[in-house]
Amino acid sequence: MDETRNRAISFALLFLIALVFAPGCLSSDVVADRHDLSVTRTDAAGIEIWHAAFDGGGDEYGTVIVPVSDGGLLVGGSVKQSPGSNEQALLLKIAEDGRIEWNRSFPTRYGVEAVAAHADGSFTAGTGDGSLFRVAGDGTPVWSSRVSGSVPGVSGLPDGGIVAAGSRHDRDVRVAVANDTGSLLRERTYPDLGRGRALGVASASDGGCIVAGTTDSHPLWVMRLDEEGNVTWTRTFEEGPEFAGVTLYRVYSVREKPDSSVDLLYRVGRTLEGEAVGRSVTVDRSLDRDGSDMGVTEFHMPCPVTRASDGGYACACLESSEGEGYTMGNHLGSPIHVMKCDDRGEIVRVSAGTEAEVEIVTDIVQTLDGGFAVLGGSTKT
Repeated sequence: MDETRNRAISFALLFLIALVFAPGCLSSDVVADRHDLSVTRTDAAGIEIWHAAFDGGGDEYGTVIVPVSDGGLLVGGSVKQSPGSNEQALLLKIAEDGRIEWNRSFPTRYGVEAVAAHADGSFTAGTGDGSLFRVAGDGTPVWSSRVSGSVPGVSGLPDGGIVAAGSRHDRDVRVAVANDTGSLLRERTYPDLGRGRALGVASASDGGCIVAGTTDSHPLWVMRLDEEGNVTWTRTFEEGPEFAGVTLYRVYSVREKPDSSVDLLYRVGRTLEGEAVGRSVTVDRSLDRDGSDMGVTEFHMPCPVTRASDGGYACACLESSEGEGYTMGNHLGSPIHVMKCDDRGEIVRVSAGTEAEVEIVTDIVQTLDGGFAVLGGSTKT
């Protein structure tokens, strides 16, 4: 793949990324078209196995997809029955063979932003308006709760509870803990970080958690909390003075490794002084258990990325409507290409493309058999 394909990304696409993943912006009345969401399942080489589309009669968007222990997939997103109606949270369970097993909508103001899968087969979802709710494996509601602010990050705790991270009133970083029945045990803000928000969270082996996000003054920060919510350490990461603007678009994953070190996979947009076009960079950063640097890998990839089981990465992308390179969204629709990268972020294979065509890809996960599942969407005809 040439340098243009690998690096170029327009401001219009950066705006699209921000619109899709900003809290409360899972769908928009600015666009009158109605959409359906879809999941495309491929093998390890990116060859399509099946494609499932969901049309619930409204305007549906998919935001996040997680693998399920039974081989199926769970999708979180939003649905609006009409352009003027309220947005509702949406959960959709898809079987291993592509059958849609169940779907449920919930009367929230915004859609699902994060989902955690639990050992008992249940799921907990967080939304853009601070709603937290758990459903059983068959979609039956178990409990619901509320926190103050959005919930872009949810992680399960060993005792069946959850830790939820986001922002309070779009100003203070907030981390909340609830037990397995949904009772809120603790909710704390961290004003020392400044005006900002958390975008990802992972529970830690010591009962605490690792949280990552962004502030007005720092494109990326990471902090480790103990089991009482006290700060163990905080790191902020600055960008070079050559950049006129840097924006953290998405935290793909936060995880604690067995040795208590921390891995973060995220995407930032960078614009150089005098540039008319910015570039999207995927960053895989490793921190030691005390927060010190261990290593960082950067590669230019403007589309959803996931870690692969072989130590590399996989990306879901579409053909650019301009006829050159790849993108996460276009207005024409195209086959989905699964791009495989090695552990340095170098592209080693791009699949020929699926039979199914979509207009946007919003998430990709590796499935239990080593294949991939891609969440996307298209305008309804």
